[in-house]
Amino acid sequence: MKGGKFVAVGFSGILVVAVVIGVVAVQKSSSSGDSNKGDVLSTTSKSVSAICSPTDHQQACVDSLSAVANNQSATPKDFLQAALQYTVSAVKVALSNTTAIGNAANDPLNKMAVEDCKELLQYAIDELQASFSMVGDSSLHTMNDREAELLNWLSAVYSYQQTCVDGFTQADLQKAMSDGLLNATRLTENALSIVSSISQILAAFNIPLINTTSITNASSQQRRLLEAYDETAGGTDQYPTWLSAADRKLLARASPSSNIRPNAVVAKDGSGQFRTIAAALAAYPKNLQGRYVIYVKAGIYDEYITVEKNQVNVFMYGDGPRKTMVTGRKSNAGGVSTFKTASFS
Repeated sequence: MKGGKFVAVGFSGILVVAVVIGVVAVQKSSSSGDSNKGDVLSTTSKSVSAICSPTDHQQACVDSLSAVANNQSATPKDFLQAALQYTVSAVKVALSNTTAIGNAANDPLNKMAVEDCKELLQYAIDELQASFSMVGDSSLHTMNDREAELLNWLSAVYSYQQTCVDGFTQADLQKAMSDGLLNATRLTENALSIVSSISQILAAFNIPLINTTSITNASSQQRRLLEAYDETAGGTDQYPTWLSAADRKLLARASPSSNIRPNAVVAKDGSGQFRTIAAALAAYPKNLQGRYVIYVKAGIYDEYITVEKNQVNVFMYGDGPRKTMVTGRKSNAGGVSTFKTASFS
């Protein structure tokens, strides 16, 4: 998607459309963390210490828990929700500062980067609020079973912040945006560390765990946000670990000759309900329960596809990687921000 190259996205028989953020490596740096970690936690309560112990930015962690720190009956859920809500507030502050940064931008590409940041930071807020709700809806005894989903969402939040900063080509604007996001970024890193250590934290609160799954083996998987593929299934299907058993079966059945009945058929020659993928997505029903299945017939589709936030259950498949293709020619060199060059997003 970078440079002026011709981009082709092939459908290998099927394509699951989802907002999937790859593994985000949060690098530790002794200079970016608290230099006096022991001192920071020595004056806090046992509960706050247990929550903040795995984090790199412990003073920021302690500050984020101030709303519940003196509540003797507070549970790990309360602490985690407080940390997430504090992070939401920090991202909102950064979002409000983008207007001033935009006023200082003097070229179209950096002005576009500002607009990208507004969109990305709103996504970050949405993911954090979804994480907040998930924690609230989870039982204390089974909260560790939500670890993979929470890590996936929080890694997305971190990725949105970094993508926002990387979009600027004007050094002073990039620094201003990076500085404005520093608190939010540190709090996001802390949230990732807390969730990665949720099993140990629950143990520190003497909370027994039930229905523990393999994904909660934090001692061996800490900082590994999400495995890309499922190796436990023999390594043959190469599906991501987050894919449900029902969707794996749906993927296995997806082909033009299968008995799957798509909700929408796309064909450039007019033999389907729609001539473009964008039109099929625009027909996504409100309040849909279940999957919205789109079959894209063979052809080269020169369009830019965006699956909106409310289109959460899109399942798309085509006629094969060399038959059904989505193409695009947008590039950063052509005056388009990298974030906007994707043929499929």
